[in-house]
Formats: sequence, structure tokens, C-alpha cells
Amino acid sequence: MHRIWYNEAYIFRGGDRIKHRDQVRFVLHCVLLALGTQLLVYYATRLIPTPPPHMLTSRLDEAIPVAPVWVTVYFLVFVDWLACAIAILFENRSHARWFTAAYVIGMLMAGVIFVVYPCTMERPEILGSDPFSLMMRLLYRIDTPTNLFPSLHVMITYFCWRGSMGCDTLPKWFSTLQFGILICVCLSILFVKQHVLADIPAAIAVGELALQLAKLLPEKSEE
Repeated sequence: MHRIWYNEAYIFRGGDRIKHRDQVRFVLHCVLLALGTQLLVYYATRLIPTPPPHMLTSRLDEAIPVAPVWVTVYFLVFVDWLACAIAILFENRSHARWFTAAYVIGMLMAGVIFVVYPCTMERPEILGSDPFSLMMRLLYRIDTPTNLFPSLHVMITYFCWRGSMGCDTLPKWFSTLQFGILICVCLSILFVKQHVLADIPAAIAVGELALQLAKLLPEKSEE
């Protein structure tokens, strides 16, 4: 009797391990698809001939001061994107497919805009020797002022916030935290002079449209 119970328990545990392994593989596929699309859009659009870039800098943008300390938000949000995306993708497969599809659609839409309506901006010279100024100069060295409209930083963070809102397994404060991070990212891209004000509503509009378009895709039945 004990031997039978042990064997059944072992089978159940083995089944759980298989399900967990399948879920991890599914999440990994979603991450690779989303990341691959993002890298393709980010780098491939820089190789395609485009019309002369537009300058969307307004007087209000010019009045916003440079605040190098905000570069920490600009870099640290990469960690939040990964952690938040994994939490969302582990919610359930239907939600994960919607989130991933929206991410891919949003990136492709942004890529088209980068090519059809390229934008650029003038960035200030950073002269300070403090750690934040050094990080700013590093940022300017590795990231040219192209592919600005819409802001991918804002759009990705918007995806994280909207995606977390539909997760029943995450605590309520998590989506509130993501909204706070979204606000900080919007401020960060302005204070480090990586984007202008127009890039923010454009990113939110493209992101929301992608989320709505993803809902129109047929759902895959779970076996």
C-alpha cells in the first residue's frame, strides 16, 4: 500500500516537473521572440535609407533642464522590464500570448515610423566628472539620437504596466508600482535629453494600439 502511494506521488511530482519545464520553455520562447523583434527593429532600421530627420523639440523641451542623476532610472529600468515581463508571461498562456503579440506588433509599428518619419534631436555637452555625468556620456556614446519617435523606453514600460494589470497572480501593488516606474521613465528620458515631449504620447498611442490589435488575433486552444 505504501509502495503504491509512493509511486503515485512520484508520478504526480514528475507530471508537475514536466508541466513546469514546458512552461519555462514557453516563456523562454516568448522572451526570445519579443527581444529578437526589438533588436531587429532597433538595429535594422538604422541601416535603411530614410528621409531627412525631423526635429520635434519644442520650447517646453528646451526649458527642461539636464539632470544627470535621472540616467540611473534610464539604465535600471532594463532590470524592471525583464522581471516584469517574466512575471507577466508566467501568468497564463493566453495572457502571455496577448502580451507577446502586442510587444511584437508595437515594435514593428515603431520600426515603420522610424523609417517613414525619422526624428532626431540636439543633445547637450555633458562636462561634469561625477558618476552620473560619466554615465550620461556613456549613454550618448552608445546610443545615437535616432529612432526617437516613438520612445521605445516609454512603450516597453507602458507594456509592462498594462500587462501587469491583467495578472491575477500578482499583488495589486505590483501594477501600481509599474505605473510609478512608467512616470519615472517618462521624466528620465526628458531629463537626460534622450527624447522630447512628443515622443511620450506617441509611444503610449502605439503601445495601446498594439495591445488592442493583439486582442483581435485568434486565441490558440489549450490542449
